[in-house]
Parts: sequence; structure tokens; C-alpha cells
Amino acid sequence: MAIGKFVFTFYCLMMRIVRIITQILILYVFYYIGVFIVEITGLPLPASVLGLLVLVLCLQLKWIKVEYIRDGSSFLIGFMTLFFIPPMAGIIDYPQLLSLDGFILIATVMISTLFVIYITSFITQKIEKKELAAKLKESDKEEMEEEEIEKEHSEDVVVGNEHSEEEHSKEVEKDQSEGVKEELDEELEKVETGKGGFEN
Repeated sequence: MAIGKFVFTFYCLMMRIVRIITQILILYVFYYIGVFIVEITGLPLPASVLGLLVLVLCLQLKWIKVEYIRDGSSFLIGFMTLFFIPPMAGIIDYPQLLSLDGFILIATVMISTLFVIYITSFITQKIEKKELAAKLKESDKEEMEEEEIEKEHSEDVVVGNEHSEEEHSKEVEKDQSEGVKEELDEELEKVETGKGGFEN
């Protein structure tokens, strides 16, 4: 039992590793698409930024699902702080960065970072509102369909009740007419018998 559980856990871990590696390769494909665009067009933009824009376009057009890159991108974001260690260590070799120009550069980086955070949060809120509106629209549509089904069901019940009432009234009328006919037949027999006795 314990061996089976260990094998299952190991299998799940290996599948997760394979999935992360595959998704990182997908992100590399978009990076090299950006490199190809820069080489062809000569745009003064980093290839990684163009690849990221192409990825965003594919996500918006739903050519690629978020699930295809979620684990790989989360893995890379988790280790992103490690990528800042070499530049921070390199500042020691360039003391001029700690001068007035360095402070201007640091201020520019901080302002641009705040700007990026603001734009990202704004776009994220827009996307969340759009998704929420779509979900509400779907739920309203489902509720309307359920109401229509209930309405049709209630109409069918009412029509069925009307038909049953009509059939009942027809049966009552039929019974009454048969009763009247029987009474007439009995009276007619009485008259005929009375007439026969009178003739005798």
C-alpha cells in the first residue's frame, strides 16, 4: 500500500516537472518569435517584449489557453528575484551609479515600476470585470431558460387540467343524456303497456 502511494506521488511529481518544462519551452518559442520579428523588421524593441506581446495577443484571441503556460510562468516568476542578484552585484564595479546620475536612474526605474504596476492592475481589473459580466450573463441566461421551462410546464399542466375538465363535463353530459333517454324509454314503455291494457 505504501509502495503504491509512493509510486503514485512520484508519478504526479514527474508529470508536474514535465508539464513545467513543456510550458517553459512554449514561453521560449514566443521569445524566439520576438527575436525573429526584430531581425526581420529591425524594430528598436527587445525581442522578449515583442514575444510577450505576441503571447498576450494569442491569449486574448484564445489561440492559447492560460492553462498551457500557467505552471511554467509561475515557476519562472518564483525564481525571478534570483535574476536581480547579478545586476545588484555589478553595481559595486560601477561606483558612478551611486552618484547623481545613479539616483536619477534609480528614480526612473522606481517610477516606471510603479507605472507598470498601475497599468497591470488596471488591465487586470478590466479583465476581471469582463469575466464577471460574462458569468453573470450566462447565469441570467440559465435562469431565464429555467423560468421558460417552468412556464411551459405550468402551461402544459393548465392545458391538461382544462382538457380533463372538458372531458369530465362531456362525460357528465353523456351520462345525463343517457339517463334522460332511459327515463324516456321507460315512460314510453309504460305508455305502450298502458295503451295495450286499455285496448284489451
